[in-house]
Amino acid sequence: MTPVEISATPEARAALARVGAEHGPLMFHTSGGRVGGRQFPICLPVHALRLGARDHLLGEVEGVPIYEMEDREGSVSCRAKSYILDVAAGPAIGFSIAAAPGLRFTLTPIAGEICAHAPEEHE
Repeated sequence: MTPVEISATPEARAALARVGAEHGPLMFHTSGGRVGGRQFPICLPVHALRLGARDHLLGEVEGVPIYEMEDREGSVSCRAKSYILDVAAGPAIGFSIAAAPGLRFTLTPIAGEICAHAPEEHE
């Protein structure tokens, strides 16, 4: 899959700099859109998660790679053409590093979706 464009808000860039200064090089991982997984990516030190054959680079923001996991059928149901990384109030998901106390990272689509299983048009 070809990586998509990912930008970041000023707040997300500041959080990445803060978290990176504390934890070293970072990465994000999403569940490819399932159960809010892409909306709330997990932020980790770059070598904290072993990537598998089903993990693919979604894109990169501020030098930080964002990976997504494909589903069991070998695809990602839908992805947008571009996303924006931001921060929002709420606890970090699972074992994710928080953007700041009481803040988590969010990943929001800002362009149309590209669906792996889009219905084909018949003439």
